[in-house]
Amino acid sequence: MGAFIAKMLLPTVSSLVFLPAASVAAKRGFHTEAMVYFFTMFFTAIYHACDGPGLAILCFMRYDILEYFSVYGTALSMWVTLTALGDFDEPQRSSITMFGVLTIAVRIYQDRWGYGIYSGPIGSAVFIITVKWLQKMKQLRAVYPEKTVYTQQVGPGCCFGALALMLRFYFEEWDYAYVHSFYHLSLAVSFVLLLPKKNRYAGTGDNAAKITCLTLCCCVCYLNGTFCPVQPHILKYLRTSAGEDSQSSRS
Repeated sequence: MGAFIAKMLLPTVSSLVFLPAASVAAKRGFHTEAMVYFFTMFFTAIYHACDGPGLAILCFMRYDILEYFSVYGTALSMWVTLTALGDFDEPQRSSITMFGVLTIAVRIYQDRWGYGIYSGPIGSAVFIITVKWLQKMKQLRAVYPEKTVYTQQVGPGCCFGALALMLRFYFEEWDYAYVHSFYHLSLAVSFVLLLPKKNRYAGTGDNAAKITCLTLCCCVCYLNGTFCPVQPHILKYLRTSAGEDSQSSRS
């Protein structure tokens, strides 16, 4: 009986592998990606917990809503990871990210289980990245980016990503609990590998942008409709930063 319960809880526990991915993204300065990974971890864990024994109390939303946001968060995580790998300049980066946020939401609302929920974002992101990198190669007349990016990030990351998708669509019927747990693990590893080592827009030294665990937890607080204890501090910080930026631009 104990082994059966542990097996039922395995997909829920394995969802927590997205938390280290969020931590790595935050340390590298990719705060948007970190929040998306945390969002995915939260809804995936709660969604699987609702299937587990004795954990129905955690289902604070309807099951279909949890299912939707679990799939949506996973697809969005793929999108923001690949766009971060592309290293786009602003405002292209924000526009591409928002394009994925909107189109993925509509696509998954239409169909949550087809191949297109993941192949669409991945194919679109790969196409955009390929066009940008080919243009850079034409300008520089050299390999872009460096060869280490292909050997240490793109190659291993794509291998783990392909393994995750194969487990998700072709092998889950073997043993859902174990295969789906390895799917979570492979997907999280692919995110960490594909994510660049440093966000060049995050700043350096004392000027480096930072994100704390409390800020990530605020996402959950807003989703639950509860008050976030650090919300006033965040708003104060944003107002202060905006004031400093406006003063520096005037001077």
